[in-house]
Amino acid sequence: MKYFTSNNKIAVIAAFVMMMMTYGFATNAYGFFHAKDFKITNFGIHNHTPFLKVNGKAGGSKPVNLKTIYGYVFKTNAGIFGVVSHHGKDSIHQKGPNDTRYHAHKVTLDKNNCITSLKDIGIPSFGGHILKLHDTHATKVNGVLTAKITAFNSHHICVTKVFDSKQ
Repeated sequence: MKYFTSNNKIAVIAAFVMMMMTYGFATNAYGFFHAKDFKITNFGIHNHTPFLKVNGKAGGSKPVNLKTIYGYVFKTNAGIFGVVSHHGKDSIHQKGPNDTRYHAHKVTLDKNNCITSLKDIGIPSFGGHILKLHDTHATKVNGVLTAKITAFNSHHICVTKVFDSKQ
């Protein structure tokens, strides 16, 4: 399965993991995984906003353990953005270490698809099968993917599995 290019295929998602994890993990983890929540059926720009559509419920799955991050990644003309859910607070949009609500980051990945930088840019909204990513200044979506990102420690967060991708 082809993701993006060799330099940024999984790097998009790995960058999101890093931003999601400042490694202030919670002690009690709650979560669940549904594969159809990550099966992409469509993507693009609508009313100046990047979107993707999945078979299941967009944002419907939450990570079960402290080192797992679930992500939706947008490769755009304005950069790579990840919408992620994880334990540990790393965003102004999260309310504490047990808050696994999805939030967005603009990310940079290395050649091993590990996150090298992240910024709090973008605001996700969910409605049924659709995820929209607002406030990115993107005018084109070149590709999307869904992935599992693993936090090996606070400075080593990498994409470890791509569930689906589309270009």
